[in-house]
Amino acid sequence: MLVGVRYRRGFLCLGLLCAFLVEIVPPVSGQQDSLLTRGESQMLGALKERFLPLPSVDRIWTGAFVAAASKAASIRGSIDSIQRSGIAEEEVVVRVGALRQELRVVKNDRNTFVAGFLTPLQQLALDSILNPPAPSIQHFGFHDRLMCLVCKKPNEGAIFPSGVKSPDQLMLPKQ
Repeated sequence: MLVGVRYRRGFLCLGLLCAFLVEIVPPVSGQQDSLLTRGESQMLGALKERFLPLPSVDRIWTGAFVAAASKAASIRGSIDSIQRSGIAEEEVVVRVGALRQELRVVKNDRNTFVAGFLTPLQQLALDSILNPPAPSIQHFGFHDRLMCLVCKKPNEGAIFPSGVKSPDQLMLPKQ
């Protein structure tokens, strides 16, 4: 008997929570889409495509992205107004730095909230979507490093194309 009461109470609480969340997070409209930047809307689309959330979770994630975008837009507006004000540059740097930190906190909170709906394995995949690795910066773009005179030193077994002198052969004679 006691188990049945607990089950019904848990089911009732779950139902009330879902009803509450549906009231808080309205469906996506054109006005809300305009709040999201292009990158944020692409990120949200990638999340929905990758994890295929339930419709209620989809609305919750969209609401989280819209709320974060709204906060970020107001913070960016504050940054712009501070930069255009006539206060001293040192003060501008301090204030803008604090606001940029606040922007990072808003994005981290949004990402943590979204991650709460996923399994640990899915959270690893989420991390790869939200924090892609930085691109490798090459000094000459993508190229064959074995043939590159900058990447490989002569004593490291660099292969030089025919007709190209190795760096030790390019040394100027002493005068």
